[in-house]
Amino acid sequence: MAGDEKLFGERAELYDLIYTKIDYDGNAARIAALLADEGVADGARVLEAACGTGSYAARLASRFRMSGLDNAEAMVAVSRRKNPGVPHVVADMAAFRPSDFGSDEPFDAVVCLFGSVGYLLGVDRVRAALRCFAAAVRPGGAVIVEPWLAPDVFRPGFAWLDTYSDDVIKVARASFSTVRPDSIGDVSVLDFEWVVARRGVGLDRFSERHELWLGPRETMAAAFREAGLSARFLPEGLLPGRGLWIARKDGPRAGTPGTRPGRDFSRHLPGRIP
Repeated sequence: MAGDEKLFGERAELYDLIYTKIDYDGNAARIAALLADEGVADGARVLEAACGTGSYAARLASRFRMSGLDNAEAMVAVSRRKNPGVPHVVADMAAFRPSDFGSDEPFDAVVCLFGSVGYLLGVDRVRAALRCFAAAVRPGGAVIVEPWLAPDVFRPGFAWLDTYSDDVIKVARASFSTVRPDSIGDVSVLDFEWVVARRGVGLDRFSERHELWLGPRETMAAAFREAGLSARFLPEGLLPGRGLWIARKDGPRAGTPGTRPGRDFSRHLPGRIP
């Protein structure tokens, strides 16, 4: 997940524990189906920007030739362990090139999930990321972005608690949300207080503050257009209140180089998402 390296670096191993309730299998299946609807064939090259610890990439790799990009080196290290055959690059999703992966071959699709674009504070940074996504895919290539919350959806003053427990570790994360007005527009502020108890080790307490830009939907739509991407918004996304942007770069529908779009390459892959 994109963001400040300090937020995700030192305790990257806790990230997966606190998000065990996410339906990664179901969400990955839906993303795969949406990519197929956009003409992205099984076996096509797909880049996950802001891949975090690689939970989505691990599932999508049964259908596509995945690559991962994130600016948090510790998160990428976790993803590499989960996805040993997947190329990874540590880079800013608003300032990368396809050649960072050692090839000038464009991707057939880019996906950016979990609201990670919210960490790009302001529309200028979002535009830069969308330009990078557009440059990374071939003509007709697909781009799927799960946005952070829009200003009319975000709830300041909201409090919640996430927990995880097994025989070795207990984790609790309490959260509270506020809004900070800024010259770039409203910014959501999420304050987290963590308590971690490890058997035979002891207690660890720490705080985090995450800031994510609240991008108005019309502003996001304009940013896609300016990047040369034709986009539509699906209100029903993977997580409540966020939706999905489905975009395509001008040109023929996506497909693996030298093949007809929609051709099945699953025989080259170890398994398939149901």
